[in-house]
Amino acid sequence: MLGVAAKALDAGVDLLVLLAGTRVSLWLQTYERFLAQLDGSTADNAYMRRNERLILPQPADILFEQRADPGRYLQRPLGRQALRAGRPIICIVPKEDDHLLALRRFLTDIITDDYLAARVQPYSILLLDDEADDASVLDSAKSQKITPRLITAIWSGDPDEAATRHAKMLATYVAYTATPQANYLQATHNPLSPRDFNAALRTPGATGSVSPRSTSYTEAGGVRSYYCGGDIFYERLHLSGDGSLCQASPFPTVQSGEAESELSQRREALRWSMLSDALRCFFVGAAVRSLDQGWENAFTHDRVYPTAESARIAAKGPHTMLIHPSAKKEDHFNSALDVVRWSSSRPGREAEVELGPDTDSSRISVEGLARRLLLEETEWSAWLGRFESSRMALSTLPKAPYAPICLAYWPAVREALLTRVFPNVRLRVLNSDPDSDDRPRFDLTQTEDGFSIPADSLSIFVAGNVLSRGLTLEGLTTSLFVRGVAEPAADTQMQMQRWFGYRGSFLPFCRVFTYEDQLQLFKRYHANDDALKTEIIASMALSEASNGPALVLQGASFVATGKVEARKVPLSPGPRPSIKLVETDVALAKHNVDIAVNLLDDGLWVPLTDDHGRQRGLIRSEPVGLCRLADLLNRLRYSHHDPSLDDELSQRWEHYARLLGIGNPLFTPPMQSPQEYGTDPQSCPYSIAAYLRLWSHLVSGHTAPGLYPTDRPEVPWTYSDAVGAGAPEFYLAFRYGPSLARDPRLAARGVHAVTRERTATGQSLQTLWGTRGYGGEYYGDEFVDYYFHKTHPVPSIQGSASWRPRGHPGLALFHVVTESELPNDLLAVGLGIPHGGPDHIAALRV
Repeated sequence: MLGVAAKALDAGVDLLVLLAGTRVSLWLQTYERFLAQLDGSTADNAYMRRNERLILPQPADILFEQRADPGRYLQRPLGRQALRAGRPIICIVPKEDDHLLALRRFLTDIITDDYLAARVQPYSILLLDDEADDASVLDSAKSQKITPRLITAIWSGDPDEAATRHAKMLATYVAYTATPQANYLQATHNPLSPRDFNAALRTPGATGSVSPRSTSYTEAGGVRSYYCGGDIFYERLHLSGDGSLCQASPFPTVQSGEAESELSQRREALRWSMLSDALRCFFVGAAVRSLDQGWENAFTHDRVYPTAESARIAAKGPHTMLIHPSAKKEDHFNSALDVVRWSSSRPGREAEVELGPDTDSSRISVEGLARRLLLEETEWSAWLGRFESSRMALSTLPKAPYAPICLAYWPAVREALLTRVFPNVRLRVLNSDPDSDDRPRFDLTQTEDGFSIPADSLSIFVAGNVLSRGLTLEGLTTSLFVRGVAEPAADTQMQMQRWFGYRGSFLPFCRVFTYEDQLQLFKRYHANDDALKTEIIASMALSEASNGPALVLQGASFVATGKVEARKVPLSPGPRPSIKLVETDVALAKHNVDIAVNLLDDGLWVPLTDDHGRQRGLIRSEPVGLCRLADLLNRLRYSHHDPSLDDELSQRWEHYARLLGIGNPLFTPPMQSPQEYGTDPQSCPYSIAAYLRLWSHLVSGHTAPGLYPTDRPEVPWTYSDAVGAGAPEFYLAFRYGPSLARDPRLAARGVHAVTRERTATGQSLQTLWGTRGYGGEYYGDEFVDYYFHKTHPVPSIQGSASWRPRGHPGLALFHVVTESELPNDLLAVGLGIPHGGPDHIAALRV
């Protein structure tokens, strides 16, 4: 974002507005980064470049003791001076309504219509919206939310208008976020919704190229300079046992005969166990790092240095920990007190420690930590072996800088714990409560006597929602995430994963402690995020017209976002989709029956009899492949069902093709009279055909970000044994009814029609499948083909819609339907689909 800002200023943009999040901590973090990384100044010397640009607020207005309100820090005299001198104006403001209102008034007052009319060149505005999914999303046209409208009013002057307020004013709005789900799903009437371009920034890693563009690029500096995201934390070391970066514990659920009190005790015991393991990991990691050359005083807070440079050299880098207990502020303080209890107690007796009402929630007992180390030294020293396991697993990465961690080092590590780590660790609560801190402190501390290392060089942070935005925890090594929520939202929980970042130089010491179900959610979020980035990157290589919003995915147990209402649309049509659509128009009905007639002329068809010798229908002796069945379904025609390609349900197939690099279209409806869907996608023959084509493409080994097999939703498709397992084949069959078909061609082949009731509209059947097969004496219609191909075991539909096992053949069962008041036969199709096909859940607008 700052790089784009720099290029825009170099190109002569007149006004740069940075919307720096909704929280004070994020606003100040962005402001300080702007000064250091773009302006090349500090809060103390920024005034020295005032003849080159105007920055509002001035550093003194927000970075020192008293923060000025927007009515004071947006100084009109300074703005008018900058305009007269032709200097760019840079406004860095939080995305809060009062700040946005004040900014609009400020700009209206100084950039007047008379000033604009007198200009030769248009006045150019670039607005960069950081964390654009936070407050900038408009969920509906009737929403009373004002923030997005106040943003557009910065250039329009009116919250109800989107165009610039003068012909000689040009405005560009660029939204930045790591989680754009809500931005893509929001109503398009929001002027801030993505319209003209979409771009995904690549991250430095071990692989990647510019052409074809990929989600990462090869970083020549090696792992030290890698961005460590979900691929590192969730995939690379997931089979490394104790060396895995994610340590998950099963969340205790009630056992047979267990009382509620016993379940509560087990959960409490696990909570203390996870906290204990995480704290030991954090402390031992800090001690090992303190033994590296030059790290002797990296955590010593009481030492004063004569110059900032000498303090910076001594500091080396922070080593921090995060505890995320819940969204409630009181839970943050309680968790901090738990750390205090842990540091003061004997192992296993943490809950017995009584703290007074005036207990300092940030005071960790140094003596208590030393006692714990003595009493459970085996548990502490075990972390050396775990760190070494991680180091070995990561040693194959380019330019891995990690030295071996030997158990023989334990005496030195133990001494470092007692003398360098325990006396210097700090405990901090970060939230909006007045009794907590507003943000971490990673800058040098200056006093009258000199300079000290940053206050948070060795800190344990307890926080909640303040970490669900872009607040950075430098040097984060250990994370304990025990937050629970009824219906998780992927975008919010993705933002909470503060352990992602540039951790390459100390990666073996990084750990995430959480529950197994939460870790599975994190992995799904990562897979869906990877799919979103992959599609956007693929679209960047296409024409401008094709560079539209990407498909947003969600999951069965989580939503993509809680900011915008969305519907869940699964990719797979399920185990036994029914095409219950029927056509009564004589010409189209005959067309569909012709498909059945022609099908009977293709291949050898034999009687389909059950174990009692009763004929249940006809079956083709040889099965057909996925694409052949897809083409067959695509030939069906209906006057009331011809889905438009502009419908979101249809457009998702374009997204899949773009994501997977499929050249030919997957979804090919007739397009004779495009209209709204006449049935849901799981009963649409053209959608089912598109699914079969997609499955055929994927079994040949193509990568499929965000997809997973229907029977193993926890396993990404790319890593599953579905890849290369071969495509399933489908048997084609006709279901027999009580009387011969009316069409003489079908009757001549012995095809019997079934009777079914239609819905009130007459456009579809109320039910399709007939014989259910309850009781086990015979197979139901869904599995009637098992009489022929004899595959075992035969599924049962007892009590639910069972899937055919992976590797079993599928079924397409054609039903010729007759009604006394109709002159012609109708055709419907029921399918039995085996497990193992691709699946995911798309999030589409309601």
